[in-house]
Amino acid sequence: MIVGKQTRYIIRDREQSAVAEAFRVLSTTLQENQAENGAKTILFTSVTNGESDSMAAVNTAATLAYSGKKVILVDCDMRHPVLHEIFRGNIFGVTNIILQDKTIEEMLQDTEISGLKLLPSGSVPVGPVELLSNPKLKEMLETLKTMADYVCIVSAPLIIRSSSILSDVCIVASKVDGVVLVIDSRSVKTRTAKKAIELLNGARAPIVGTVLNDVKADEDFIYFAS
Repeated sequence: MIVGKQTRYIIRDREQSAVAEAFRVLSTTLQENQAENGAKTILFTSVTNGESDSMAAVNTAATLAYSGKKVILVDCDMRHPVLHEIFRGNIFGVTNIILQDKTIEEMLQDTEISGLKLLPSGSVPVGPVELLSNPKLKEMLETLKTMADYVCIVSAPLIIRSSSILSDVCIVASKVDGVVLVIDSRSVKTRTAKKAIELLNGARAPIVGTVLNDVKADEDFIYFAS
């Protein structure tokens, strides 16, 4: 999927735009994948810094919700969480569930989009690797699967720079049904993208979709999904 350059823009229901249509294509791909493989937990990660993975997850989750699906959006980016800011909610969420034994029901937040709920990263300071390696995370994700048609998860970027690799993504990727990889076409070199794919394959994480971000076509920025 190819997507235009966006800054915290959430598409509207029945919006007629190239961006909205691209996310409808991606959501259809995910629904077809679920019909074939039962994939419900989908991790969104990018190859570089920025919020492109977060916004791809937000707009995919929104599009699925507009189609009548129940969706939970989870922020597992323990380094730079932003979902609570995008939806103007509080930060309580994942870390409070795992480390303070708060219930999922207590931490889930409604959004302005019908059918879409938010689970932010949480308010308890903790090392990302320590938190994401906790067996309770897997238990939490399995419980969320029983509460929604789709669980869309955001993580830290896979590669900060070509020489700096974060283990966060591979840890989470090993616990989900599929991964959507977001690639910035203007800043990510081919070898870096290939390295990201190799790392995900090493984590045995099936890539169920790709987002090629910031591509200019016919003087408009658009998104392509696959």
